[in-house]
Amino acid sequence: GFVPGLFGTSHGALQFMAYEDLKERYNKYRNRVSDTKLNTVEYIMMAAVSKIFAVSATYPYQVVRARLQDQHNTYSGVFDVILRTWR
Repeated sequence: GFVPGLFGTSHGALQFMAYEDLKERYNKYRNRVSDTKLNTVEYIMMAAVSKIFAVSATYPYQVVRARLQDQHNTYSGVFDVILRTWR
């Protein structure tokens, strides 16, 4: 489906949003100007945390999409997939 495919594009947007928010909050916590450059370890930590956030928010969608594409099972729609997966 087209609509589930569009939902999948949100992963990158969520990761970027979380990354930028984390950088801003971290610089504020450290009493720095919001656009201060981070060191390598700080960049890696911000990237890792934002990726974990994006994956945890979008991974359930990946499961539903994969099950909808499964040729061996028949589902009546997205809600049927979610309900049967939950069980």
